[in-house]
Amino acid sequence: MAQQQDKLGWIGLGEMGVEMASNLQKHLAQSGASLTVWNRTAEKTTRLADLGATVAPSIEALFAASNIIITSLSNDAAVEAVYATLLTLAAARQDPVVFVETSTIYPSLPTRLHAQLQAAAPQHAFLQCPIFGRPPAAAAAQLVWVASGSSKAIEHLSPYFKSMSKAILDLHTEDVARASAFKLVGNFFVVGTIELLAEGLTLGAKNGIEQGDVLKLIELLFPSPVWLGYSKLLVAEDKPKAGGFPVTLGLKDVGHMQRLAEESGAQLPTAEVVKRNLETVKEKGHGEDDWTTLIKALQ
Repeated sequence: MAQQQDKLGWIGLGEMGVEMASNLQKHLAQSGASLTVWNRTAEKTTRLADLGATVAPSIEALFAASNIIITSLSNDAAVEAVYATLLTLAAARQDPVVFVETSTIYPSLPTRLHAQLQAAAPQHAFLQCPIFGRPPAAAAAQLVWVASGSSKAIEHLSPYFKSMSKAILDLHTEDVARASAFKLVGNFFVVGTIELLAEGLTLGAKNGIEQGDVLKLIELLFPSPVWLGYSKLLVAEDKPKAGGFPVTLGLKDVGHMQRLAEESGAQLPTAEVVKRNLETVKEKGHGEDDWTTLIKALQ
């Protein structure tokens, strides 16, 4: 339930954001509260408005109506653009605001945003809380949240996080970059799994092995949701755009992984293979298709 003094705002209603915000609005409505939302494309606010959320006409209006602001944005540039406005507004506000950033971004960006916020208005808090899961998991409130930043703020906001997730991984650190690095590690496991499955399924197909039989083997030997889910997507003729993760964003994430590896002295040879295959399918016009489309680079 919402605590009486909490006024929550949400910025960003893409495929993930709209599902997360919808679950949060339903949670708030149980105690008679409501979420204030803003999205660059106003049409995407309709679903939240139908659930009882308040649609703000601008970021400034949302900021004025909220003391907890959650952002769910597509990339680093979008995060920088939104927070350029939010941090300017925060510098002139005395009562504390908690900012919760959930996007997959390079670790240096939350570090910089947190430092800028503390320098201008130390009464405010900034949390970096990326999430794991695809849109269907977001719709089912089965995401995994990763939390870094103020432990007091994380504890206070946990009921809201729980309304959208099956688990919260609190990294117990004030270092907000840690959660962003953690998300890139997790996404590396995901995209590495996709590449491995794509290669194996292609090898089988080129040797006359029925894909159904390979899927049955995966089900028997590797019955994890990730392996089962992605193997089925890989063999599907049509890779659905709705509910998927586009190749363009996959390339963004892989680029972040490679940069993080280079800067920290790690090696990610698999990432180079994935990048090459994603670039190949993008060049063939599949940039907005689900990143399991990379299998087409192998066939």
